[in-house]
Amino acid sequence: MTALPALLTTLRASAFSALAASSYHSVAALSFGQTQLRSFGTMTDFYSDIKAQSGAYKYFCNGQWLESTSGKTVPVVNPSTLKKDFQVQACTQEEVNKIFAAAKAAQQSWAKTPLWKRAEYLHKVAAIMREQAQPMADCLVKEIAKPAKDSLTEVIRSADLIDYTAEEGLRSLGEGQLLTSDSFPGQSRNKLCLVSKVPLGVVLCIPPFNYPVNLAVSKLAPALMAGNTVVLKPPSQGVVAGIHMIKCFQAAGLPAGAVNLVTGKGSEIGDFLTQHPAVNCIS
Repeated sequence: MTALPALLTTLRASAFSALAASSYHSVAALSFGQTQLRSFGTMTDFYSDIKAQSGAYKYFCNGQWLESTSGKTVPVVNPSTLKKDFQVQACTQEEVNKIFAAAKAAQQSWAKTPLWKRAEYLHKVAAIMREQAQPMADCLVKEIAKPAKDSLTEVIRSADLIDYTAEEGLRSLGEGQLLTSDSFPGQSRNKLCLVSKVPLGVVLCIPPFNYPVNLAVSKLAPALMAGNTVVLKPPSQGVVAGIHMIKCFQAAGLPAGAVNLVTGKGSEIGDFLTQHPAVNCIS
């Protein structure tokens, strides 16, 4: 069995150093001990603004829930019943441009936000996710046919991972490294150099369908904690659970543009997203 100190060191290196350097490695979901399941009410009022009058779920840009100007939606089919249970917006390339512009505009201000404040935001997100877990879990049941107990477990474990990320981020990102000046060619040992981590910029997060909430927060939370802004493109199956999750980030009070969400057909915006010039990192 892996020793806990070694496991913490591995998580620290894979999550934060990569997000604040020239490459990225997403964090796998970790669970220490048995997850405690709790009973939550549906609390539909909390999620009321994520859904349009047409019944289709909205996308999220620069702090606002919006309907696409395309007038089109993408159906989400329940794999258990083969019925269309949900619809999401079919965003246009122009709307993708606006989303990335919002993320880019917000990034420098977010990067200047103190580490303790970023951690405070993430702890709020985690607390809200636990309070509003059941509707998110219900979406997982309908979208990816995950058992109800496992769906709720995924949401609670995701909140736990956000809390853990916030605490590890304070330790890992708060550290610097001192180098003597003769580490560099042609220099003598007469200066001290401080090396610290800086954010990459805008991170595009594309989680898979099997754990659409857990593997989304394992990308979003480290990126945000490291001072990056994020654009989430949820999987086609699990997209509505992802929309519910992003509502929790909004409710925690993160600045407009720090977190954004785009939905649509991969054939129309997939390559446009991954090749967009505003993207500094893809997870």
